[in-house]
Amino acid sequence: MQLSDTTASYQSKLATYCRTGKLESIPGIKMENVSHYRRLVMNVVDDMLQNAYPLTYALCNAKEWRTAVNDFFSNYSCQSPQVWYMPEEFYVFLVQTKHSLLNKYAFLEDLLLFEWTEVELFMMEDKLAIYSSKGDLCYSKLVINPEHQLLHFHYPVHKKKPQTIKEADKNHYYLIAHRNREGQVIFTDASPALVRITEYLSEANLSLPNLCLLFEKEYNIRLNQADQSSIYGFLQNALQSQLILGFSE
Repeated sequence: MQLSDTTASYQSKLATYCRTGKLESIPGIKMENVSHYRRLVMNVVDDMLQNAYPLTYALCNAKEWRTAVNDFFSNYSCQSPQVWYMPEEFYVFLVQTKHSLLNKYAFLEDLLLFEWTEVELFMMEDKLAIYSSKGDLCYSKLVINPEHQLLHFHYPVHKKKPQTIKEADKNHYYLIAHRNREGQVIFTDASPALVRITEYLSEANLSLPNLCLLFEKEYNIRLNQADQSSIYGFLQNALQSQLILGFSE
């Protein structure tokens, strides 16, 4: 049923108040009760963001966290109808607005992305992959888990407690995150070369020899036995952790 313009206007004013705390005149509203609406809505938003970003919440003091949440909910127009996407929009808001928290904590953008990636992979819809458990790791074509993401950080947010991260820790950190069949999200450190190998597998089912040939051709190098053994070891661990699901039929 379509709402009248007047009703829609009143609802919009109440929604704006719940977001910003600024109340426009709404005929018939009970001033002694309206504050409870904002309190309840803010509690839901705050709880959701705390659950999505427990490390960030523990890092910030109470005032910093409260200000960031209020700035986000007051000023950002959430786009997704699915509530569980709100934490991603919180991350986007802080980055896009260059929020003061990012100035105080240089590694915070990495930390937010690290925490959100775990939520996103855990909650995402299942992606179909056709594979067989029978095959040879050396010669069969490999099927990668489509439920994965490649990450590049400048700080070791996946290794150290946020409170212990220093500017001296700044470097390049590459990770592969994936969800196994039990629903567990796993983060794996990887070199840039192994990240590229993973990208090859994301584009097509390939065997170990094919992967090595592609890498040699792209970078105009020759992989020695130690290099190939390193790639084999990575693929072996990936098969055990279910980053690689199995073999192409």
